[in-house]
Amino acid sequence: MFALLLLLVSTASAQSYIFPTTAQDYGDWYPTAYKDEGGHDWNCGSIYYAGHNGSDFGGGGFAGMAEGRDIVAAAGGVVDYTNDGVADDCTTGNCPGGGGFGNYVRVLHADGKHSYYAHMKTWSLTVGTGDVVTCGQKLGEMGSSGNSTGPHLHFEVQNAGDRLDPFAGACSPSPGFWVDQGAHGALPGLTCDGDAPCEAAATLSCGVPVAGSNDAAGSSTTVLSYGCTSYLYSGPEFAWSWTAALSEPVTLSMTGLSADLDLFVTEGTACAPTACVASSISPQSDDEVVTFDAVAGTTYHLLVDGWEGATSAFQIELSCTGLGDDDDAANDDDAADDDDAANDDDAADDDDLADDDDALDDDDAANDDEAETAGPFYPEMERRSALGDGGEGCAAQVGGRGGAGLWLLLTSFLALALRSAGAGARPPTS
Repeated sequence: MFALLLLLVSTASAQSYIFPTTAQDYGDWYPTAYKDEGGHDWNCGSIYYAGHNGSDFGGGGFAGMAEGRDIVAAAGGVVDYTNDGVADDCTTGNCPGGGGFGNYVRVLHADGKHSYYAHMKTWSLTVGTGDVVTCGQKLGEMGSSGNSTGPHLHFEVQNAGDRLDPFAGACSPSPGFWVDQGAHGALPGLTCDGDAPCEAAATLSCGVPVAGSNDAAGSSTTVLSYGCTSYLYSGPEFAWSWTAALSEPVTLSMTGLSADLDLFVTEGTACAPTACVASSISPQSDDEVVTFDAVAGTTYHLLVDGWEGATSAFQIELSCTGLGDDDDAANDDDAADDDDAANDDDAADDDDLADDDDALDDDDAANDDEAETAGPFYPEMERRSALGDGGEGCAAQVGGRGGAGLWLLLTSFLALALRSAGAGARPPTS
């Protein structure tokens, strides 16, 4: 298990974060206390307090808490610990629960770092241990549980127990972990790492086999998870683009593997996990084959990704029948044509007495043709004082994690190792 984590850390690029909220709630947040970097904050300023190990963001006090302030995953990963059910009305900075964090979620990222989301509202957590989350996925809502002096989010980054400042600056030892850090006293941005347009290195054509490798020139390591699987990928991945000419089932196959690579199809030009259409995730070096229903005019990205950093040469091919229906007005009389407006008696037309095949055919009761199916600014942030509007923050001393000791670390190893368990099988995480 330790070897698994070391391999994951050594092969994955550093993970970058968004500010952990939604676009709808973004304008309601403001920093109240950055990490203490030895008597100043990351920018050598005074938005901190002594002993603070994370970054605090207020959201309008108890009134904002009542309205609801969403907290989301700052990046994709696996939830490896949660705590919920603790009272969320603390104002003294020393309330029990969650080792000082109250109701909180911990997410393990592909580069080995953890992000913590603390002091949340009671029973607001929407995820559980073992869940794979994507960037921007809701985890819970702002509260005031644990060592808190008012409703806020305590965001903390740790690597092997070391508490890291997510902000880069003149007084910070950190390289910074935000995709868009933003100005001192304002908020980081909301653009997810890996949600930029896919950089397809080449295009695929129907019926033309291509020899390749997932670490060839043009590969990347930005896609860490896919919506149609429950695994984290450490790459590298290689992407092709393809635009469907017809609406039809097509098959993508990959053969000749010497390592464990998986195959994915995403719709559109983004590598976002929510765009995943289909996948093939056979274990070890087995061939990968996936069939999906292409829609005419739609652009797809066809990706090969390496499990646990695996790389391999392979041959990939996209197979199309060419018998799809393009449903355009200029009927080209193909065998699968489904009686469009300019139909001129092709082979698939049943030409019965009740069908006059004219351009105004509206498939009424006198026509027994099958029914056709259709194809498918953010406001400026006002700089706040270190105490914010209502003094929302953590206690100066935050204790342990209330059970998040060595056995929890082993739990995180197990969450990532599930896929390798058994006789070569990779059961999905739950």
